[in-house]
Amino acid sequence: MAKQKNDNYSNVSTLKKVVVIFGLFTSLFGGMFAAIVAVDNYKNYISPYSFTFLCVGIGLVAGLYVAKLIKPYVILNKIMLSNYYLLTIQFSVGFIGSFMLLGFYFNSAISSQVKCDEFSVVDTEYTKGGYRRTERNTLYVNIDGKIETFLCKRAYWQSINVGQKVNVCIYGSPIGFDNLVLTDDH
Repeated sequence: MAKQKNDNYSNVSTLKKVVVIFGLFTSLFGGMFAAIVAVDNYKNYISPYSFTFLCVGIGLVAGLYVAKLIKPYVILNKIMLSNYYLLTIQFSVGFIGSFMLLGFYFNSAISSQVKCDEFSVVDTEYTKGGYRRTERNTLYVNIDGKIETFLCKRAYWQSINVGQKVNVCIYGSPIGFDNLVLTDDH
């Protein structure tokens, strides 16, 4: 795609317009979808908030940098030029979601199984879903003297009682983002 010359927007080709608009929408909605998938996948990380913060930070920096690099190529008119900060945010959302999902897959690939054993359930909790709130099926499991929280599927949650043993695998990550997996929660 050719670099757009300043103040010469009258001869922008239809193909360029289609490619730019499609790319921006794909970035925004693809990033949102990737973020949703990523958050669902690392719900049982030991420190999910710091993992999210790291991936969001890296994605934001990468998105802002790439948006700055492609600015001369994607500007189609004077309105886009004056409101480019909105397009930068939209483009960065795509990078944030992508880096969250890529971070999950990268961490999973480098993690190794440390331990798989049966641990005792000390409590269960159900939070009914409603307006702006999702249903939560929570198990509290005693893992070597520390109570860990697990989100699981409703059918699995209903089959577990307090005091029952559940099979949990612990995966250690060399970058420090260990995760826990309920092996029977399918």
